[in-house]
Amino acid sequence: MMTMNSRTTLCTFVALAAAAAAPARAQVLREPGNVASAAAPAGSSEDAARRAQQEFEHYRRLHLPNASVGRPGNCDETVGRFCYWYNEKAVMPKEPKTITDARDRFLETLESLDKATPGDRWITGQRVRYLDEAGRQKEALDAARACKVGGWWCEILIGFAQHELGDYAVAEKTFESAIGKMLTRDQCAWHDVSLLIDDDARQQYRRSQCGDPQHRAFEERVWFLGRTLYSMPGNDTRTEWYSRMTMAQLLKDGPSQYQFGFDDDERELMLRFGWERAWAMSRDGITGEEMMPAYRMIPAGFVINEPSLSDSANWRLQLPPVIGRYGPAYATVLKPLEHQKAVFHRGDSALVVLAYDSRTMPELAGAKITAALVVTPGTEPVAYGKIVKDAKPVDVLIAKAPWGPLLMSAEVAAPERRAVARARYGVRPPFAVGTRVTLSDLLFYKPYGSFPATVEDAAPHAVPTERLRADEKLGVYWESYGTDPNGEKMNVSLTVVKEVEESGFLRRQAKALKLVTEATPVSVAVEDLSARGVSTSPRAIELDISTLKKGSYIVQLEITVAGQYTVRADHRIDIIAP
Repeated sequence: MMTMNSRTTLCTFVALAAAAAAPARAQVLREPGNVASAAAPAGSSEDAARRAQQEFEHYRRLHLPNASVGRPGNCDETVGRFCYWYNEKAVMPKEPKTITDARDRFLETLESLDKATPGDRWITGQRVRYLDEAGRQKEALDAARACKVGGWWCEILIGFAQHELGDYAVAEKTFESAIGKMLTRDQCAWHDVSLLIDDDARQQYRRSQCGDPQHRAFEERVWFLGRTLYSMPGNDTRTEWYSRMTMAQLLKDGPSQYQFGFDDDERELMLRFGWERAWAMSRDGITGEEMMPAYRMIPAGFVINEPSLSDSANWRLQLPPVIGRYGPAYATVLKPLEHQKAVFHRGDSALVVLAYDSRTMPELAGAKITAALVVTPGTEPVAYGKIVKDAKPVDVLIAKAPWGPLLMSAEVAAPERRAVARARYGVRPPFAVGTRVTLSDLLFYKPYGSFPATVEDAAPHAVPTERLRADEKLGVYWESYGTDPNGEKMNVSLTVVKEVEESGFLRRQAKALKLVTEATPVSVAVEDLSARGVSTSPRAIELDISTLKKGSYIVQLEITVAGQYTVRADHRIDIIAP
């Protein structure tokens, strides 16, 4: 069961005292107006645009609202003059209308100058930047498409605007086209993931150089695994990175909201955590807020190397150390998905069965939802799965993938509410080495009057949770593989035992090996005969769990056949109050 954090937090940059507002001077600061009408020599449109930008940013700094979002005792990150922290309780004040109006006048100036000098790279770029800042993303896309600069510049502006509009698949193609037109060293910089990965992953990444196919393959795996939703068209985590690289281009030639311009310190923090969307003046100086809530952008290095070994804890939204964060606009709420999964063997394929219940998440209740089950080996950017639009709040999804270790991502999303429920972790068949007979996972189902003969029979009745009531019977379906088609004796034991309070792999293994002795409240033992004519023996048992008290339990299946040691499969359940 997932142990993912259910709350997310606010991410803020805070400039230290060095980045405080500029000191008062003996001058009268007028509100930014349309400087394009001022007399200026021919060819000075960019100069006029730069003066207008400087005036607007100066005006903004002097009129920022006050906020009680000062930094905590310690910074999460200190980079040069910047202190960065992550605080879910901080609330930024709304931007004053005076600043909004000043930006609108500045944008009118930029639009006029852009029309007067349509080939000016700087003016077009800043216009797209400030239109996006104003929340006018469609206009930003129109401005980017009207760009007359040659080469890749216009394309990165278009990709930036497409990403901000949520058109991630198109944005990805646009960015890749633009990057393909860059010099080799620039392509390497745009693809470089060093800032977003932990030390373990970075050490592996640096074993190869840009231009080496192995280097590029590692980058592809990082972006593939780093997506918030595997079922979403396009890779918005990748286009978020490209958009940050675009913003870095837009900020480096002009003043940022902080006083001393856009330096390497601010660039690093912006690339790792995103650019600010709101600003205020706190006791420590100018405070900026990025998109919120924001989640860990790239999984840990050991997950990248072997995703099938990861558990739900490894995909926690704030798993430390958080190297970089990303707050997708479509997932302002991201919580664990109530579900049950089981894997079955089909020749060279794995059949993954997922039953889910979205009703336990209030943000999804009554909403129009999309449900998806995506499985992947994870070591290659290839995925298999099923996506259902207009999905039911409670349902069963089945996906087929190549047999072997897999990573599963079960996703239910309500786009209109910007809410997502997700379950993501590695899935592997029950452990057995050197045995002829092996087992599938256990699939829990609600008894329906007859015993299922196939997984297709059991799946529609699968319980969509691992939290069960003791006053209801529990059906357990499984399959034994490699049994003698002529029929052979099988000793089957199914027990339900209380889970030991201490967590950890060794403790769980001790229980599975019966090294931990304790009372067994539910136990069924039968002598069975394997299926004839086939080498797969599907079986089902119904358990009376009414004697179980509230708490966590392990349902453990043991199968013994002649000539090999006992094989086991287990599944955790939580008994809740009826």
